Amino acid sequence: MATNMASAATSPALILTAVQAAVGKEYTDEEVRRLVAALEEPFDPAEIKWRVTNTTKDRARGQVIAYADPRAYTDRLNAVFTVRGWTRKYAVEMINNVERKTHHESESQMVGKVVVTCEVSIYGLGTHSGIGEEWADNENAGTAAEAQAFKRACACFGLGRYLYDLEGGWVELDNRKQPKSMPKLPDWALPKRRAMNEAVQKSANQNGHVPQNRAAAQDIGTLNARVQALSDQIGFSLSRNVLMAIAKVDSPDKVGTNSIEAVAKKLEDTLRGVERLRAAIAIVGQPRYSELCQELKFASDHLDDIPDREALRKAVEILEAEAVRKSANGRSTANGATGSSSAPASNPPTAKELGEVRFALISEAQRVAGLRKMKVGEVVDRAARGTFTYERIKQLTLDHIPAMKAATEVLRKVKS
Repeated sequence: MATNMASAATSPALILTAVQAAVGKEYTDEEVRRLVAALEEPFDPAEIKWRVTNTTKDRARGQVIAYADPRAYTDRLNAVFTVRGWTRKYAVEMINNVERKTHHESESQMVGKVVVTCEVSIYGLGTHSGIGEEWADNENAGTAAEAQAFKRACACFGLGRYLYDLEGGWVELDNRKQPKSMPKLPDWALPKRRAMNEAVQKSANQNGHVPQNRAAAQDIGTLNARVQALSDQIGFSLSRNVLMAIAKVDSPDKVGTNSIEAVAKKLEDTLRGVERLRAAIAIVGQPRYSELCQELKFASDHLDDIPDREALRKAVEILEAEAVRKSANGRSTANGATGSSSAPASNPPTAKELGEVRFALISEAQRVAGLRKMKVGEVVDRAARGTFTYERIKQLTLDHIPAMKAATEVLRKVKS
């Protein structure tokens, strides 16, 4: 048997480790339980499809099994963790000269087989892998094997695992051997909030209009899980401040359908502020942040003790300004300045420095991309943690210098 190996991507696990170490993100046991529950939540029935696996001799009836498109899995991971919170890699293996039975059991033929291994990594939860395989004479062999591997890896986290427990029923088939009707999903295979969705939609229909709030038309369970995950990420006081301001509630599980989308958007905006704060702290240092927390009368320097969005904004503004000055001071000293306290204040950053910082970031990203067999843009986006994107890197301003420097330092920690 001949075997040919082709790696589709090399694991970015070291990048994940470096980024996580930089921001110090670890989930508590309670947070893990909530995240896993969000992953295990059944898909919206609209995402479920049925595949015929067996037929009667006359092919009038067929046995079907339920499955979901890989995009449903990707959407759920993005909804719960954002695109920055998880990643995957594939390894493709081609196995040749495999004996395969033909339609006539007494005959066989030698064909190839495509075997794909997929590793899915989620910040703070770990990595799981799955294997998919398909006969090479299938023109979509690679796509089919890749989808199977990805979904099996996701199932290890609980995502889509419930589909394995659905019993395949027998249904009538049409002339194209496709089901004339689809089995009804049992109640346990429906999202917990589906009844709420239907009630909102029914009310809208009775009133003669389509609701403006998209939450009425999409899976409320997924949005609710997203709100819970975001609340855990930004801390107790900040999340409570957002919930009270928009939904007039003090807990994510109390948010109503009319305001859940607005809450999610505001929490996402708050998370961006938190990430800017972390990027600035990476430059000025944790001791300076602890000192600032005392100046601002925070209970402590823990994220949970930032009282509200206004306090967060003030802390970000102060630390980002100090980060810019620190970077400028370091440049002046390197150019021969004394660095003494009697020296005049350094000039603010210039367009030239912006170009230099951008160049340093791209250089490090290219190095890491070469080591990990990744795209430069993907490397930059992971290191930036949402403070900016590679796609818009040419539009970044002087205000982004601290964030770019923080991302560069993250990448410098990635060793071969």
